[in-house]
Amino acid sequence: MENNESMFCSLWTDHVKIKNCADLYINKKLAGDYFFNRLGNIACHDIESAIEESIGVFLNNGSNCFVYVQDNDIKLEETLLKLGFTLLDTMHVLKSNFKKTEHDEHNIHVDTIDIASIPIWTDVFCRSFDVRDWKSEVEGIIKRHFNELTLLISYIENNHSRIPIGCTALFNRHNLMGLYCLGTVASFRGQGSAKKMIRFSLDVARRQNFDFLFLQTFANERFIHFYKRLGFEVIYKKKIYTLTRQ
Repeated sequence: MENNESMFCSLWTDHVKIKNCADLYINKKLAGDYFFNRLGNIACHDIESAIEESIGVFLNNGSNCFVYVQDNDIKLEETLLKLGFTLLDTMHVLKSNFKKTEHDEHNIHVDTIDIASIPIWTDVFCRSFDVRDWKSEVEGIIKRHFNELTLLISYIENNHSRIPIGCTALFNRHNLMGLYCLGTVASFRGQGSAKKMIRFSLDVARRQNFDFLFLQTFANERFIHFYKRLGFEVIYKKKIYTLTRQ
């Protein structure tokens, strides 16, 4: 799951190897986002030196520093605190098998998109996550990596027209399928779009003979109970530390 997540982030960012023992992902056009912009997979003997080099890369790109820490990595946490980092959030990694869920939202439909529909998916993504200034960058990323992704969009019918309201992306790598970028346009939240896209994603994963589907959620977003109600269980956690740009 870690490798799948890292590879997905690499589609959106530049990958910088730090001292051949840590992976830094950064895209200054996605400023402030700590899912994509991150330092992780740290396996360095000299942790402090690696962190200090990473700080330089982040700051040179006009970004705050974001470091992912496995839940039991006490030494790394102590080093970060020594260097002035503070705890920002906790990521929960969850997985689900393919048990059926109830209460299908019949007024919401989900489809995979073709390459011609990338601008529609991009628009829904940017409105869902309130990052409209990312539109050009996201559309370029999705176009470059379209064949590596399964992109889904949810919509409702209105006077014989389809109104796109939600999006997600499925990524298959290292014999695992991850669900990423699950979002719903603010004015359509609470109507079941996310549930419908998750169920559709579970069906895709099952048809492709994966054992389960996994995803991530941040504690600050308060969606953990939502996913648990849909049959997901927490597998492990990671803490995110930050050093604010000076």
